[in-house]
Amino acid sequence: MASTPGAPQPVETMTPAQLERRRRVLDAVIELVAEGRVDDMAMKDVAERSGVALGTIYRYFASRDHLAAAALAEWARSLDAPAGPAGAGAGAARGSMADRLVAILRRAVRAYERQPAFARLLILAATSTDPHAGACYAEMGASVYEVLGTALDELGPEDRRRVLDVVGAVWYQAMIEWVNGRKTAADVHEAVESAARLVLAGFERPPVPPAAVT
Repeated sequence: MASTPGAPQPVETMTPAQLERRRRVLDAVIELVAEGRVDDMAMKDVAERSGVALGTIYRYFASRDHLAAAALAEWARSLDAPAGPAGAGAGAARGSMADRLVAILRRAVRAYERQPAFARLLILAATSTDPHAGACYAEMGASVYEVLGTALDELGPEDRRRVLDVVGAVWYQAMIEWVNGRKTAADVHEAVESAARLVLAGFERPPVPPAAVT
């Protein structure tokens, strides 16, 4: 891990050939992580798997942390549902805001259940001190918030952000506990659902009673 990462080449300035090499590097990391290679994955392993020279990789990514965070974001985008592990928007879900938010959160957790090594990669990316890794993580987080927010159409932007901040904090802490073996995936599901329903309880509109028959 580089302690003082330099500035990588901006993606928007890359030629088609450079973008293709960058894609091969990210694909190699995703393959290695899927095989369980998270803590022991070295940059030389990525170079060998991708067929891209180590020096070239460092021109595209400032550090191992930056590469890992970029690969996590790429994995998230590659999932079937838009915006990655947050799952699809709430359009297919029905019910209250809490019901819709819980449906999206369940899909998020299931994505990591299917490939748990990416949950560990998520925690590593979230705790990195590399500013380039932090930027990748923040960009992915903004996309996730956008998708989660589709469940909260009845709320204004500020209330929506506050709800998602609280639920996101519970989700993140539960993921840490799961990665470290102190919670099960079922515990994560329960924690995020409880948080969503408790936080939204004050916002949900009570059902309108039927008109009295005279």
